[in-house]
Amino acid sequence: MKYVAGAAGAAYVYDNTANRFFLSTTSLHDGKQGFTSDCRLQEAEEKAEANYTEFYAHDCSDKVEVARTSLWPTLVGENLFVTMLDFRSATKVHMKKLINSKEARDSIALNISCILGERIKPTLLTKHGVAQAPVDFDITKEGGFEGKNKYSLSGVANHDTGSYGYASRSISNPFIEKGEKHHDQAIASDRALTPKACIAALQPLLENSESLMPEAQFRAGQAFLILRPLYCGPKTWGDAHKVLMPFLEEKGLASSRENQRLGETRPFKRSDMEKGVARRNTSVAGPLLHELNMAIQKSIYKKDEESISDLRSKKLGEMKYIPICHFKMNDDCSGFEDSSGLADSFTGYNVSAYINHARLLSGEDRLSKQDVVAIVGCLNAVYDNASSERHTLREIAHGCFVGAGYKVEDAEAFYKDVCKDSAREFYGGEALRAAKSSQGVTSEKSRSSPNHPQ
Repeated sequence: MKYVAGAAGAAYVYDNTANRFFLSTTSLHDGKQGFTSDCRLQEAEEKAEANYTEFYAHDCSDKVEVARTSLWPTLVGENLFVTMLDFRSATKVHMKKLINSKEARDSIALNISCILGERIKPTLLTKHGVAQAPVDFDITKEGGFEGKNKYSLSGVANHDTGSYGYASRSISNPFIEKGEKHHDQAIASDRALTPKACIAALQPLLENSESLMPEAQFRAGQAFLILRPLYCGPKTWGDAHKVLMPFLEEKGLASSRENQRLGETRPFKRSDMEKGVARRNTSVAGPLLHELNMAIQKSIYKKDEESISDLRSKKLGEMKYIPICHFKMNDDCSGFEDSSGLADSFTGYNVSAYINHARLLSGEDRLSKQDVVAIVGCLNAVYDNASSERHTLREIAHGCFVGAGYKVEDAEAFYKDVCKDSAREFYGGEALRAAKSSQGVTSEKSRSSPNHPQ
């Protein structure tokens, strides 16, 4: 009997480690590549939706007592959540609801209109001393509008991994570098999106709704990412870092100091490395696996120098930073936080920056903090999955706020509020659902009691 109990115990430990580890959002037995599928996140999101709905079903939700149904410590997401799944699902649902408004819809629609060049005023180009501009402000007439770029797989389903994007690294799928040629083929494939396809998918959603519905949020996030290389191209408004950023800094719409603060979180930066292995963004396994893969390709598969050079392409240099585990300890070592391994999002930074550029030349006000929140929500809708090519909510917020000319502290304040509100909604709703279920069982027992009056 003790052997049976031991086997059962071992099976329990294995299942909870491989398929339900509290800091993981994936499982080994996911029917895909192992630890790469969105299935756990999708199930958790359904639960978070139900908790959110139950929490706000009460007229006085602000007075609801939040009593957690679990006795486990809260070690995730500003030490407010029990598991990474709770944190990821609760914050995702909160962000979806937060920007599902007319104000957010109008803000996103205005941004898209400005980016496409529909509102650009020639007199403002002269006034602001714009050094580079396209021949035609309407970028839908540019050749790149129907072409594909490095962001064309953003938010695109990946049937091999069960998530989105180009690739996902995991302990069961450690070698993800297949070379620049393979990456180019993936981008040229039918599943990759063009800026034209993004706009075609987004505009009806904006036109046919008074609010920014979740599908519109997702499509807007894709559009912002995939339009950026076109807007910041050599034939349009110029390189984001060489042309747009100096211009925006001159106009007081960006800060070089805040930009540097984002840069200090980058992989292998001294400031990041000094935090130690547990707290830094820089992955331990990612770079080691990258070099191991190169050694295997060269010594075992006997790849020639051209093939090795293709695998080491600078174009895909960031892939070597992708970790196996997407969590790290927080700065005060009191808990854990979500981590992409890619540090604060310069992708989010560039998105906010080029939108601000388009708004300025269209005679519109700069992005307000509420406008930035809408952008953060849209990018989070694209990136909040199990893919390795993603940014966390905190990283996105840092990038978007700083790119819009605000400070890292503004992003942190927003992020902490989201964590606090999400935890209250998630655990408050969970407690209310548990109480309702308990009352239902009690009522059923009472009705079935022999002494219950018929």
